[in-house]
Amino acid sequence: MKYFLRLLLIFCTSLFWTANLTAQYQFINPGFEEWEEIGFGPNILEPVEWSSIKSTDDPDLNNTAPVVWEKSDDAHTGNHSIHLFTLSIFGLKVPGTITNGRIHSSMNPDSGYTYTDPDNAEWHTHLSAKPDSLVGWYKARPEPGDYAKVKIVMHDGFIAVSENQDTSAYIGSGTKYLSGETVNEWKRFSVPIKYYKTEKPEFILITISSSKGTEATPGTELWVDDLKLIYNNGTGITEKNPDNLTLFSADNKLNVLVTGEKNEKFILRVYDINGKLHLQNSGRVNQKKSYFYNLPTGIYVVSVSYNNKVLTKKINL
Repeated sequence: MKYFLRLLLIFCTSLFWTANLTAQYQFINPGFEEWEEIGFGPNILEPVEWSSIKSTDDPDLNNTAPVVWEKSDDAHTGNHSIHLFTLSIFGLKVPGTITNGRIHSSMNPDSGYTYTDPDNAEWHTHLSAKPDSLVGWYKARPEPGDYAKVKIVMHDGFIAVSENQDTSAYIGSGTKYLSGETVNEWKRFSVPIKYYKTEKPEFILITISSSKGTEATPGTELWVDDLKLIYNNGTGITEKNPDNLTLFSADNKLNVLVTGEKNEKFILRVYDINGKLHLQNSGRVNQKKSYFYNLPTGIYVVSVSYNNKVLTKKINL
């Protein structure tokens, strides 16, 4: 009996470590569905696991800080997204900013930064993996000359991320400047992550701002939803021109929209991570089409080819 129990314990432990080694770490509340009070009454809410300029490390400034974000009912999926906007208060330009870490605020905009506090679970997100990129969906109404920014940093220990900080303390990082033009329909963005060191990170810090930085323009607006980390999983397959390929799966249907200049015919192929072809069909650029599939749950690579162009994107089915 003891021998059997020992074997069972080894088997369960093996399953536990296998699950952890193969787990794909993701943000908590990446679609901004859950919101909570932060000490300023029921009308001032933050998305759960995210913080703003009213939950900084300076309580005095928190009391006077403006609200430059809100829960929006305009969502890519689900019921909510986050709406960030830039205001001018007492001569200061204040971009709507959200982070999964914490904000160090200052009356001097050049002295502010976001940071990971490794000693407080409320202000950090653990990560023991190396994702390829961060993707998400957004809408934008930038003022002329302004644009939103998404910055992601992979690191160990405490770190403070400011406008002009170099990457020497990072394990990896990526920055995406979103469109300087109005985006009225939900549009996918991707932030590739460049790695500078070989070790795996301990934490991940993301900062999303409605404006490009300290030179913000009041009136700029940004909506963000459905953040997700993308993993390569050792396949050697990387995404190529993914912004022209929109994918959404539901009820065993793969919905595909390819955007381009002409309504030309394309060939769609779906591969598993081992490179095996599971689905091949056709469609036309700028015309949304649905394809039925009967595949095991997992990660697949969608490839679209037309007119000597190839688009590739990974998707969970």
